[in-house]
Amino acid sequence: MQDHIKNFADAGIAVYALSYDEPDALADYASGHGVTFPLLSDPNSEIIERFGILNTLTDPDDHPWYGIPFPGSYVVDEGGTIIDKFFESSFMLRPSADQLLRAALGEAVEQPRAERTAGASEDVTFDVSFDGQMLNAGVVRDLVVKLNVPQGFHLYGEPVPDGMVATSVEIDDQVGLVVNAPRLPPTSPLTLAGTGETLQVFDGDVEIRIPIAHMTRGVTEDDAGNLVIAVTGTIRWQSCDVHTCQLPRHEPFALSIPAARHNSPRGKDANFSEHFAKMSSRRLPANE
Repeated sequence: MQDHIKNFADAGIAVYALSYDEPDALADYASGHGVTFPLLSDPNSEIIERFGILNTLTDPDDHPWYGIPFPGSYVVDEGGTIIDKFFESSFMLRPSADQLLRAALGEAVEQPRAERTAGASEDVTFDVSFDGQMLNAGVVRDLVVKLNVPQGFHLYGEPVPDGMVATSVEIDDQVGLVVNAPRLPPTSPLTLAGTGETLQVFDGDVEIRIPIAHMTRGVTEDDAGNLVIAVTGTIRWQSCDVHTCQLPRHEPFALSIPAARHNSPRGKDANFSEHFAKMSSRRLPANE
């Protein structure tokens, strides 16, 4: 993320990080990694608890790490209002700097897409791409599915009556691949002539973003010896105009994404073992 700090600064965006670690550990980490934005220490989890993000998956009775937060990021506007947030249940996952910058700028940032696969079915064409150049271990980035809908047609969102198909993307299970809930654009109501029934539809092209990450497992090598992770899935939709509907469609896709294994920070912090041992022996006052 440090590589993106200049982009944040150029856009007038301030970055702060809050951690359960003590000040000396954060100072060594910042020095070892060249971190220039403020790292704030909350060793007694006072701020963490006030924000309501205390990690409840750790045992408060016998776990020395009780007090860490759920990993996450808030995007706050100039008035102090939270306009977006990214949270994970696993401490090994983090949102990418691309996602944070896009959220702070109102989704105005276009990132290069490393690879894409396209297909067509009757009136609707689709494109699946990876938003970024590489999927680093533990860093969440977006798989992007774009459905190109002809003028005069629409796709359905949830809920739909029996016999009709809502637009969706399903990612196949794969070892080491973490898939979060997809983010779909807003729908608008459409009242059907004759029946008076109102359904939710997507007007125009539909872009669906699926946050994904990998946890080092599941990475393979392609024929050229490059590390990749294969992502497969199925796109479902049904296109209609004001008079008729096409048959429901389900189309498979496959994408090979450049991947990288986890880059351990230990070599950049001469005191890593010391800080790790100190944190592991700690207990919050409430648990003594």
